[in-house]
Amino acid sequence: MHFSVLANAAFASSALSVPSLASAIAPGQEGACLTRAEAKDIVDIYVQLIANYTDDVCAKYCASDFVDRSGSINTFIFTPLAEPTFATKEVFMSAQKATPPFPVVVDSIDAIDCEAVALRWHATFGAANLPGKGITIIGTTKRERYAQIKSLDVELNSLIWLLNVGGNYTWEG
Repeated sequence: MHFSVLANAAFASSALSVPSLASAIAPGQEGACLTRAEAKDIVDIYVQLIANYTDDVCAKYCASDFVDRSGSINTFIFTPLAEPTFATKEVFMSAQKATPPFPVVVDSIDAIDCEAVALRWHATFGAANLPGKGITIIGTTKRERYAQIKSLDVELNSLIWLLNVGGNYTWEG
């Protein structure tokens, strides 16, 4: 994770609506920085991966060396916090097929740099139907002449997530 992305995310915010995949990622030069249009398209692909997963989207837009990291998710799957949540593209794809879609709504894209996009999102769903919020840093790479998702770093309010998926928690004390 780049410190500059985090610093920019803390100080900059610009609300936008999520674009459709119909605009497709514009071809770019290998190694060139992300344009705002490419960042919007990468965010749209992220939403597709989470809210309406299909193998073909990940097969094309998840880089071969893809990794997903989330301490919040690791607490649910009993994985040490510092470990990758889904260490490979194939493991991520398998997990997404087994997970019900969840209606992620992008609140804002807060920062864009040459290889990353920072965004804030929310989702209201499930048993408790509470508004869970999260932050995602999407790491990118340009291969095949278009941007692909190389990494996801996701954190969310996991207690709300637990309640929304039908779990429960009792405060002690």
